[in-house]
Amino acid sequence: MIVFWLSALALIVVTLAILLSPLLRTRRGTTGGGDHTLEVYRSRIAALEEEHRVGALADADLAQARAELARELLADSGAAAGDDGGPAGRPAATLRRRGSGPWLAIAVGVGVPLLAIALYQRLGEPGALDARVVAGPPPAASPAGDGVAPEVEAMVARLAERLRSEPGNSEGWLLLGRSYMALERYGEAADAYAAAHDLLGDSAGLLTDLAEAEALRDGQNFLGMPGERLETALRLDPAYPKALWLGAFAAMQRGDGDLAVHRWRSLLERQPADSEAADVLRGLIANAGAAPPPPGAATEEAPPPGTASLTVNVTVADALVTGLDGTETLFIFARSVDGPPMPLAAVRRRAGDLPLTVTLDDSMAMGPAGRLSDADRVIVGARISSTGTATPRSGDLQGFSTPVAAADGGTVSVVITEQIP
Repeated sequence: MIVFWLSALALIVVTLAILLSPLLRTRRGTTGGGDHTLEVYRSRIAALEEEHRVGALADADLAQARAELARELLADSGAAAGDDGGPAGRPAATLRRRGSGPWLAIAVGVGVPLLAIALYQRLGEPGALDARVVAGPPPAASPAGDGVAPEVEAMVARLAERLRSEPGNSEGWLLLGRSYMALERYGEAADAYAAAHDLLGDSAGLLTDLAEAEALRDGQNFLGMPGERLETALRLDPAYPKALWLGAFAAMQRGDGDLAVHRWRSLLERQPADSEAADVLRGLIANAGAAPPPPGAATEEAPPPGTASLTVNVTVADALVTGLDGTETLFIFARSVDGPPMPLAAVRRRAGDLPLTVTLDDSMAMGPAGRLSDADRVIVGARISSTGTATPRSGDLQGFSTPVAAADGGTVSVVITEQIP
C-alpha cells in the first residue's frame, strides 16, 4: 500500500509541475530580466529529468513536459520584449490577472491533490491492495484432468451447508451422496445416503448406493451392514444390476462362492457376448472355480490377450508365526503406486494356508473401472486380520513388495514382517 501512495504522490507532483508552470510565470520586467527566466527554465528541466531518472516520469511524459516548458519560455520572451519599460499596449485587466497568478497557483496546488484523494476514496477501492496482500494472489485455475476443480468442491460445500437448514430435502441428500462418491469421500457419502434413507425408506437403488459407500469407507469390506443392505435390495429387486454386482463380491467375502457365481451369471446373461463387461464376468466366474456357461462360441473364447497378471508368493516371518492359530483371514491385494488406495485385484485366504502362491489378474478387479492392466506400476501387499475385516486394524500383520510393473506377468514375493501398532 505504501508503494501505491508513493507512486500516486509522484504522479501528483508531475501533474502540478505542468499545471502550475504557466501560473507562476513571472514577467522579466518584474523579476529581474531574461537571465532569471532562463534560470527557472533550466531548474524545471533538471527537476523533470531527475523524476525521469528515478522512474516517476515516463519518456513520453518527459518529452511532453519539455515541449510545454519550451513554449512557455518563448511566450515569456515575447512578453518581455513588448513590456520593456512599462505596460505599453497591455490592458489593466491583463496586469491584474498577472497579479493574481500566485494565488491561483496556490489554489490549484492544494485543490488538485485534495480533489484526487477525495474522488479515490469515493469511487475507488482503498482496501483492495491491503486485501490482496492479506489474501495473496488468486488461485490458478486447475488444468483439465488435474484432479477436482476448486469450483466443484465449493459447490458441494454449498450444497452440504444448504442441507443443514433443509434436513428434509431428500433429493438434496441423494445429490450430496453422489457428489461425495465422485470425490471419493466415502464416509461423507455414506452419511448423506443414510440421511436420504431415513427420509425415503428402503428401495433397491438407495440401499445399494448406501451399502457401496459404507463398504468403500471401510476398505471395501462388504461384511456386516453393507452385505445386509445388499441382500435387502435384492429381495426388493432381484434383477437390480448394481446390487447383483456388489452382492456377488459380498458373497465371496462371506465365503459363499456358489452364490457369487450365480449372481455373476445372472449379469452375464444380460450382456452382449463380445462386450468388455462379459469378458470381466467370465473371468470372475472362472476365478471362483466354476466354468462359465456356454452361451455360444464367443463365450468359450479365452480372455483377451494383454490381460495383466502377477504371481504372488506370500510368506510370514518366523517371529510372527508363533502368534497365529491359522484361522485368521489373509488378504492379498495389489494397488496402484500413483492411483487411489483402492485395490485393483484382491483375494481372500486363511493364514493357515501360508506359505502360498496366488495369481492376481484382471478377473479379480473390484470394478470394471479399476484393473491391473490399467496401472503402470503396482505394490502388492498381504495382511493377516484376526477380525476378518478388510480395513487395517491395530494388531494386524502385514508386508508389502517393492513397486513392480503390472503388465510384466512376473512373480512377486511378499513377506509379512510387521505388526500394525
